[in-house]
Amino acid sequence: MKFTKVFSDQLDHCYAIMRLTDQTHDYVIVASEEKQPCYAYDLNNDYKRTTVWPDVGGTMTLVQIPGTLNFLATQRFYPGFSSAACRIVKETFNGTDWDQTIVGDFPYVHRFDIIQHDGGLWFIGCSIANSKKNTDDWSDPGKVWVGDYDDNAETVNNLHALDFTLTKNHGYKNMNGYSLITGVQGVYRVDYPTTNEDWKLTRLVSEETSDIATADVNGDGKDEYFTIEGFHGPYTRIYDNQFNTLYKSEAVSPFGHAIWGGLIGSKNYFVFGYRDGKQDLEVISFDNNKINIQLVDKQVGPSNATVYEKDGTQYLLSANRESDEVAIYKISEA
Repeated sequence: MKFTKVFSDQLDHCYAIMRLTDQTHDYVIVASEEKQPCYAYDLNNDYKRTTVWPDVGGTMTLVQIPGTLNFLATQRFYPGFSSAACRIVKETFNGTDWDQTIVGDFPYVHRFDIIQHDGGLWFIGCSIANSKKNTDDWSDPGKVWVGDYDDNAETVNNLHALDFTLTKNHGYKNMNGYSLITGVQGVYRVDYPTTNEDWKLTRLVSEETSDIATADVNGDGKDEYFTIEGFHGPYTRIYDNQFNTLYKSEAVSPFGHAIWGGLIGSKNYFVFGYRDGKQDLEVISFDNNKINIQLVDKQVGPSNATVYEKDGTQYLLSANRESDEVAIYKISEA
């Protein structure tokens, strides 16, 4: 595969990313984790940039509201992990840019999601801590918050914490039927409520895990799990679908952060990037129980990355945090 950078823009400490599209509009959204802007880049108009908000930032998560060009976002998750003032806002598309309303205060919530179901939208939010004396204080573990998101009222109702604590939660993945969350205690499956059962958590892995992605990288018809092991690395690991280890790296990727899994061309890959050391952005394949790493870009320090398709061509979007760069790479056959 060949990766060609086709777009670059400067955004200080760029962090959260999202593809935001409907039948007539198509954007990528990129927000900073500092008191810096959130930008929307128009994929239908030569990446024309619109400022969603100018200077609040502290954004860890962006979530599209189903069926709309509106989205929810965290703000004020700063400084570092001392984020007692974190809040969630709603951005409503007005045809040109976005109008903001405040959903509420959500202290220390690092990852969140809204889950569509027959009765509406569930809210799930994972806090990285419950309280902190300073950035390095992890003595009061985080919680998993759940409730009902009312989009008309722009509020979360019935918000409550599950009877569960998770230290240093960082990762979250929606698996289209359940969710995965990660932390010091490992990887957990979160099952949503049914008529017979409430929210349920099941531990799948006991290894300290920072983030997780899935893709069928060995072609056996079942997804493998790619994890950043330890809080922000420095290891990576590949599990089979039963969480048996297929591969574990040496401690070569400090501050592992960007992670994605899925189809590129006709084959599944993992995308991985780390923010310390070499600060590489990589694409990982796994054939015959052997790992192959292809360099996409070096010394860029990615925070988040994703692959999307536009007009029959695939692109890799990366928030290259350590180089303050929003980057889009065109993917083509080598």
